[in-house]
Amino acid sequence: MDDEYYVINKKVLPDYFEKVIQIKDKVSKGVNISDACKEIGLSRSTFYKYKDYVNKPSKDLGRRVILSLKLNDEPGTLSNVLNEINERHCNILTITQEMPVHNIAYVTLAIAVLELEMSVQALNLELKKLPNVIDVTLLAVE
Repeated sequence: MDDEYYVINKKVLPDYFEKVIQIKDKVSKGVNISDACKEIGLSRSTFYKYKDYVNKPSKDLGRRVILSLKLNDEPGTLSNVLNEINERHCNILTITQEMPVHNIAYVTLAIAVLELEMSVQALNLELKKLPNVIDVTLLAVE
């Protein structure tokens, strides 16, 4: 049987899952498990019960996203979007722009987000705040 995984916000999980992560971080830096458990305040038995099942996402996951943007066809709008993405330490991989119709331009961006210091959802919100940006939709995460 294949393992099943879910992406869940840690706010809805019991606090001992976060403690397991904290202990694993300390152990990876050379602290022994017993000392790490005492310092974090979690029993060793609880740690051992969950240590193989609770992990931080790897930085290798979610390295690229594809965004669809709906923009007013005004000079500088796409440039402002690209500048915002650049300021967030992302790399534009591809840009696909459709011919504007009724003063609305549709743009699809493939972006490398490995060095993004915020969530992709937060980036979407920042892009939506820019002048002449009507909508931003996350199409895919790789």
